[in-house]
Order: sequence, then structure tokens, then C-alpha cells
Amino acid sequence: MAQPFASIDLSSTQSRRALAPRGKPYWHIHSPRVHLGYYKGSRGAVWYGRVFIGEGKYKQTKLGPSHGEHGAGDQGLSYEAAIQALLQWAASEPTSADSPSDALQSELAAKEAKAANALKPQRLDAISLAWAHERPDVDFWLAGFFLRLEHAHYLHERRVQEIAKQADTTVGDLHVLLALRRNGADNAMRPTDLYKELLVTSGAITKRLDSLRAQKLIARAAAAEDRRSELVKLTKRGQAVADTAMTRIAQSLESIVKASGVSRAELRQMDECFRRLIAAM
Repeated sequence: MAQPFASIDLSSTQSRRALAPRGKPYWHIHSPRVHLGYYKGSRGAVWYGRVFIGEGKYKQTKLGPSHGEHGAGDQGLSYEAAIQALLQWAASEPTSADSPSDALQSELAAKEAKAANALKPQRLDAISLAWAHERPDVDFWLAGFFLRLEHAHYLHERRVQEIAKQADTTVGDLHVLLALRRNGADNAMRPTDLYKELLVTSGAITKRLDSLRAQKLIARAAAAEDRRSELVKLTKRGQAVADTAMTRIAQSLESIVKASGVSRAELRQMDECFRRLIAAM
């Protein structure tokens, strides 16, 4: 199904406040079939939902006013509540003959429910909310944002650890193999360059190199300009381990992005924002 429009982030109060009032809803692609809409007018904001019914057509409904917006007060729907209302309404809507089978429809509904549950307040939200309660004079949304980045890195490292385990090595050793591999399969590197590139201590890199030599994944090589200077390079087995691991990492990341529904254009926009944030640090 074609999606000629961009999916808008509606998950936070800040992102919704940044939207300009207009005569039609902003749409967030919750799943290929189910979209959450946010109409922002001069007198208030309202949640909408729509489902794909086939032949390029959608069925739309009004879910309710947005929580905290002027005109709704505390009676409106939060983002999480709007998602739940959307899924309940979408599940009750019949699909066209061109739509998925009942079995596939059930699978899609289960995935949508799981995605909605993942968007509910979690441990990181609780940290931000606790600080907001104790220090209402400070905006802790940014702290929560960076906590999510840190958590994303933690989850990524867990996946890399599993890939390293499949290769019968450790994640620290695998990072060394990958550093050597991207330097060129037949090129050698100094231990000094490795620990600087991997941001670890010289003691840590020495331990990892000893481990990799014992596994016959790297070998010593003398520098052409100084035979006393030690270099290390990948063995054929080490190159194979690094190549297999990198393929699995790339496939894992691709599956995450596909499951999230985030487009390549959105990723490029986020990448540009991250670059600007890092440059300012």
C-alpha cells in the first residue's frame, strides 16, 4: 500500500505543541493499515483514527479531544489512550476482499497491540516523571530523550553480545575484529591505534589481543619500517568471523527499522539532528 505522506511524531506534548494549526489532521503511521491522526485547531485539538479499507481508500473516525489541550483539560485522551482507542476501533472495522486474511489480520492486531504496549510509560518515563515532580521548575523532557538514546545503545550492545556469543567470542573481542576488518582485511594495525579507536585502555586492548591470538583469530605482523614495532592483523578465520558478524548486525538493524515503521527519510532527518547535537557537545 502506498504511503505518499510523512509519518508525524505525535508521541510527546512538546512535538504536538510544535505543530501549526491547520484544517486537516497530522497523521502518524502506527502500522501500514492503521493511522493515528491529530487535528490542531485554534480552539483545541482532537485525536482521529483511520484504517485502510482497500483500493487506496481509508475509513476515518473521531476518537476524542486531546488531553491537556485548551478546551479539553484533564478530560481528553493522552497519546497512549488515543492509541488504545484507535486499535479498539480498528479491530472492529471489517476489511475489504483485498485485505489480509483473518489469520493475518489477527497477527497484525497482535503486533499493533504489542507496539501500543511498548509505547506506554516505562522505566525511563518514570525517571523523568519523578524528577518533574521533585523539580517542576526544570524541563526534564530532554533528560528523558537522552536516556532513551542511552537505552537504545544498551539494547544494541545486547544484540551484538548475542552475535558475539554465536561466534564463540566476547563482545569486546568482536569489536577488535570489526575494527581490524574495516581497516582492510589484509592490513595490520598497531595496538595503540586500536585502543584509541575503540576508546578503551591499553591494558584492555592487550587483554583482548591475547584472547584473540589464543583463538587464532588474529596474528602478529612486524611493521615494515620498524621490525621491533608489533602490529596485528586478521587471520582468514578472523576475517570470516568479522564478516559474518557484520552481516548479522546489519540484518538485525534492518529488521528493527522495518518493524518500527520508521522510513529512511525519517532516519536521515534524525541522523542530521544527532550530528548537530554531537557537534554541540
